Amino acid sequence: MSMRLRPFVLLFLIGLLLAACDAVPRQTETLRRLIILHTNDEHGWMDSYKGSGGAAGLLRLWERREGYTPDGPYLIVSSGDMWTGPAISTSLAGESMVDVMNALGYRSATLGNHDFDFGQEAIRKRRLEAAFPFLGANIRLRSTGALPDYVEPYTLLEINGIRVGVLGVTTVETPVDTRPTNVADLEFRPYAEALELYVPEMRAAGADLIIVVGHICGSETEALAERAAAFGIPLIAGGHCHEQIVQTVGGVTLIESGYFLQGYTRVDLMVDTAQDRVVELQAEYKTNRRGAGDPGIADRIASWARRLPAGMFDPLGYARENIDRLSPEMHRLLFEAWLEADPQAEVALASARYVQQDLLPGEVTQASVIGMLPTENELVRIELTGEQLLEVLEARRPLVAGLTETPDGYRLADGEPLDPQAIYRVLLPETLYLGGNYYDVARFDPSPTSTGIDWRDPTLALLRSLGTSRLNPLETALGPSAPAP
Repeated sequence: MSMRLRPFVLLFLIGLLLAACDAVPRQTETLRRLIILHTNDEHGWMDSYKGSGGAAGLLRLWERREGYTPDGPYLIVSSGDMWTGPAISTSLAGESMVDVMNALGYRSATLGNHDFDFGQEAIRKRRLEAAFPFLGANIRLRSTGALPDYVEPYTLLEINGIRVGVLGVTTVETPVDTRPTNVADLEFRPYAEALELYVPEMRAAGADLIIVVGHICGSETEALAERAAAFGIPLIAGGHCHEQIVQTVGGVTLIESGYFLQGYTRVDLMVDTAQDRVVELQAEYKTNRRGAGDPGIADRIASWARRLPAGMFDPLGYARENIDRLSPEMHRLLFEAWLEADPQAEVALASARYVQQDLLPGEVTQASVIGMLPTENELVRIELTGEQLLEVLEARRPLVAGLTETPDGYRLADGEPLDPQAIYRVLLPETLYLGGNYYDVARFDPSPTSTGIDWRDPTLALLRSLGTSRLNPLETALGPSAPAP
């Protein structure tokens, strides 16, 4: 049934529409618009992860969905952990990811803990290649208290008539969330201290708007909100914990945009540059689903893939289904394989945080294994008493092979109960031994034995020996495995 509006009704509706339009602030000489596009924890995922559009899809979405143009009122920022991940980035120490981020138009990136995985010299190289600064206002050299030469505390950008200040802070967990020796000469100071030191300086330099882009978790952004509000900071963008957050605490908007470029957060602001205040702010997280991607970015990614070592993508096996990074099948593929590679060891320990991604369906390659274990690690063997081993198990709740938790306590692979007085030979990644992920096992055995085994090699050997295929997929060939405690 059709309906015809009477003239006076139509005029009334038009009036309401015009009134609504007038309620939305419009740009003037001093009232200016800014659109922030934020990502975090990209971890080198320039290509698709689990149906995402990757970097090529992201740029296409920004152009078509958000109206992005390089000369428009846009600010693209990252909260860090840019490059440790799949082989296309990890094998090149992040060089490829920086190139792709340049092409996407990033204007700043805050250093995350995993950005130190390849050492500080690698960061220096990446900074020379990047078209954007690396931020970290709370990073200091222990010897002098100065900022490292590859990092800046903040950046000031002129965008659509707004002088925008971006202040970066890096997680204080960095010394235990990368290889500890890589940052032994650095300290990571409190976030609020960085605000106290640099926000007045940024205001004095003419900043109309200051935002914080941190590699810090949601709980930390909440704790920082009150101090940010006191400084007139309307937005804190976070990372590190792979969360999706859009919330307001104490008048400060807090955001975090997931991980692996599976989405981003758009923040719309209207800024009164005469009074240095935000008169309107809206934020929304948006997914980056696979679709038509930008061909230039796709070609760039393909070019980097061709630079990887020969054999990186040769098939070693086949997985019919996605294998979760913490599943019993993954446990068998990774940690039980370590014990097979070192028969002298009875127990293997690992941190769940060191297995970065699931094993995706399809052909399994060396690149697949690098993606699951993207950091460099050698396996070391230490000796622990049963009592010491139990202390580690209860304090850290690691992933374990060679030991099973039962209602009656822990039992070894042969069924024998864990003896508090006995000595056990325990295998673990060197980074954990050195203090990563808050482990302190070095106090129990100050003289570890180097096995010379790269932590990926046992998995590669197991894959070759299983010879899986579409008819005999990996998840079937691995068979049952006792889950980790």
